[in-house]
Amino acid sequence: MGNDENVTNNDSDNRFRASGREAIIENVALAFEKARHQVSIFSPILDSNYFNTTRVSDALAKVCTGGRPNRVRILVQRGDETIRNNGRITSLAQRLSDFIELKQLESGIATLSEMFIVVDRNGYLRQPDSEKPECLVSFGTSNELGALSRQFDTLWERSERIPGLNVLGLGR
Repeated sequence: MGNDENVTNNDSDNRFRASGREAIIENVALAFEKARHQVSIFSPILDSNYFNTTRVSDALAKVCTGGRPNRVRILVQRGDETIRNNGRITSLAQRLSDFIELKQLESGIATLSEMFIVVDRNGYLRQPDSEKPECLVSFGTSNELGALSRQFDTLWERSERIPGLNVLGLGR
């Protein structure tokens, strides 16, 4: 299977494997479009092919303007590259800082290779190796969902502001 193939294998629990960059791009956007209240994203660096799109930024803006207590938390390992390569997300995080928090892991934490998105604590997308175009997607209950939520919360506790990311706080 080549990297440019777009394959999605469904099973009966709304959990499936998506293979190929196009399939991941589609499912990342779909995850954000399904979000209503909360999105948590962890990635070593936000892949601009997945995240720096009009479709994703429009969906995130919709979540943020949907009311309180809506919240988007984005956690990366390399904040400088994330800011440089993801202008749409960075701009949203600056303008809507009451709803979107963009942080990086503290230095000294081992490099992680996976990327995952938890949506409203009832769906997720998990790419075990952010260098390989394959991911698991679930838009229903799953044992893995709770573990990913806890993993994100643990990492979030060890995060810090990204130097150079100035927020405007105009979300209210």
